[in-house]
Amino acid sequence: MSNKNINRIFEALTPRTEQKEKMFHNILMQTQFEHKRQRRIPPIKPVRYAVLATVLMVCLTTTAFAAAYMGLDEAFIKFLKPANNEQTEYLSNGAYVVGKTVENEYGSLTFKQVIGDGNLTYILMDFTAPEGTVLNAARYRFDTSITTNQSFHSTGFEVLNDGNPNDNKISLIMNIMTDSSLADQTVNLKLYDLQAADLFPGNFKTIIPGPWETSFKLEFKEYSTLYQIDQSFTMFGYTAILKTISVSPISITLKINSGSLKEINAASRFKEIGPNEYLDDFPITINYKDGTSEITSIFTGLSRSNYMSNQMVTIKTFENVINDKEIASIVFFDKEIPINK
Repeated sequence: MSNKNINRIFEALTPRTEQKEKMFHNILMQTQFEHKRQRRIPPIKPVRYAVLATVLMVCLTTTAFAAAYMGLDEAFIKFLKPANNEQTEYLSNGAYVVGKTVENEYGSLTFKQVIGDGNLTYILMDFTAPEGTVLNAARYRFDTSITTNQSFHSTGFEVLNDGNPNDNKISLIMNIMTDSSLADQTVNLKLYDLQAADLFPGNFKTIIPGPWETSFKLEFKEYSTLYQIDQSFTMFGYTAILKTISVSPISITLKINSGSLKEINAASRFKEIGPNEYLDDFPITINYKDGTSEITSIFTGLSRSNYMSNQMVTIKTFENVINDKEIASIVFFDKEIPINK
């Protein structure tokens, strides 16, 4: 049975809020009736109340679980742009509701929801400035201090269109790129100095100080499927080994080992072709089962090398989520790797 069918069965069996309330009411009424009918019998009811407590605990636990995984926030749907309802459902199954707000005299910051895969985490947040402040710049970001059990983090922010450009509120997506998954880890965040800028090449300037500090667990269900490759190929004429490919709807990550990483990086140029836009010197071609394909010709995401361990990590992110279940193969330099076989 597929994960999709299992999820649908679970959702079908999970009572809705109004059903839980009715069940709870019926349990109480039945218990009161039984108690009145048999109150003259010597008290032998501890088991009944233990069962009632167990049932109530199950209902409360189910409610808490359902609240934590209650579907994808509308802002996330607009940001990710899933192609159809099936893809939206799949993304929803991995989303986790944080629901945590941090306030001070400079404004409030609400961490709403988080999703992620093996190397990329997205956190949806809303910032509300004091009344009378207008937040209508093209770009916003925070200075960020982040701690998890990872030794490396790359962070960035993207402003979402909330339909009200001249009020005191903005919605942001914070992206965190790491060498491995942040799922089920606790993140300690300190965001300070909200900065604003016009369209690139406008410079960021601090408009509201901070800080806003909090911690919470990233209990999202990661989307990635990891493929162990361990095959040799060449990059700019230098021998390398493609160790793994991690595939999800929101990113594709490749890990490469080579004793020639300095030479490989020197051969790449990342040529600027527009304002803050560069060619991807480590592109991948995604071939789909229907015969179509797409190439990551514009650099998005992250590429970094560790010359001590001879390992390169390159993360490809996408403007729209991809249909990872329909990928036939991925081509990287002279190596084509079958996927979903």
